[in-house]
Amino acid sequence: MLLKKDFIISVLTVFVQYYDYHLFGFLAANIATHFFPADEAIMQLLNTYFLMSVAMAAKPVGAVIFGKIGDVVGRSNSFKISLIGTAIASIILFITPSYESIGLLSAFILLIARMIICAFVSSGSDGVRIYIYENIDKSKQCLGVGVTSLFAQAGSLTASVSAWFFTMNSMPDYSWRFAFLIGGIIGFVILIAMSKTNLSDMKPVKNHPRFEEFRDLSIGTIVKSNKGLFFWCTLLAGGIGSTNQFILIFFGTYNFEILKIIDRALMQSYISLAIIAYMIFSIVGGYLADKFDRYKVTIYASIMVIILSIMLSISLNQMVMRAELFIAIAAVMPFITMPSAAILKQSIPVVIRYRLFALSHATGSIIFSAPTALLSTLLYHKTKLTWLPVCYFITIIIMISLSLYHLNKRIISEPEE
Repeated sequence: MLLKKDFIISVLTVFVQYYDYHLFGFLAANIATHFFPADEAIMQLLNTYFLMSVAMAAKPVGAVIFGKIGDVVGRSNSFKISLIGTAIASIILFITPSYESIGLLSAFILLIARMIICAFVSSGSDGVRIYIYENIDKSKQCLGVGVTSLFAQAGSLTASVSAWFFTMNSMPDYSWRFAFLIGGIIGFVILIAMSKTNLSDMKPVKNHPRFEEFRDLSIGTIVKSNKGLFFWCTLLAGGIGSTNQFILIFFGTYNFEILKIIDRALMQSYISLAIIAYMIFSIVGGYLADKFDRYKVTIYASIMVIILSIMLSISLNQMVMRAELFIAIAAVMPFITMPSAAILKQSIPVVIRYRLFALSHATGSIIFSAPTALLSTLLYHKTKLTWLPVCYFITIIIMISLSLYHLNKRIISEPEE
């Protein structure tokens, strides 16, 4: 049974890592002006989004490394190591000089730091999710996913508030850097707490009867033997990440920086409200998914999100940002993502779970999640159709539903060990 202290430290790890991960996106406009040559705002943003997409290439590397550690050495060891990396990367972002000082070298350092965060946050937080999923009571697995997500979104919310505070007009131009410093400090504090409490695996995977059979398998062999499973897991993991990128990272900047139909500070407040709604309904969605059929909950929620998204696209076509629709979408999304995350883990055998889960997550992030802001921006930039990016979001929701259908069929035919 999962100990309370281990659970708290685990979710706090997700909290700070998501703070570090999403802070970069929330400060995209500031990063664009400080680390790239002076140009049109949209081109600077495209450069920043492109850098974010390129940095995602580090995710598979992290998946291979941490997947092996998690499946062989232990889930908890993997996210301990990952937290060290993200804390260091945050400090690097705090101290890196701007383009005016060192030219394009600043963008290169920025890329390296972002790659570290992408590689370590993605695979490290995967370890936390698997650790909690496997050790919590089976009747509360979706709720466990929900609580973990709540702390992840709390990290995002804190990043949003931090970005808002440190970019206020009354603050110095360089003050946004302190938001990264805070992330680094919190990371090291949690690492100290881990060492004090001796956090470790409650159910070591090495005790599994088939551990030795799968211990030394390469990730290539695992994927080759589970092609269909890997494909659908990649689509699902990438889709979940893409929806988060669209709602939390892209949509706000799209409205205040590109369409210019809303004040930046006001949009930031709506983003914060959307994150709060997502956090609250992560618990509700997880609880209901445990009480009822996980798969059916996702289907009903998907239909509702698509309807709300169509309404939002209509309002954007009229150059109006309807905050209530945006927040409503954020509130309904957990009814898709919480049970989806549980179904994703449930569909993968325990002895290869970390390796396959981490790689599918990383691959999905590169193919679907990372390009979300870039592709959505380009869709508007090339067509000037204000509603088209929302259609991209709807397509991702449909992709998630299709993936869930196939993974749910697998779970029914091959029950979890």
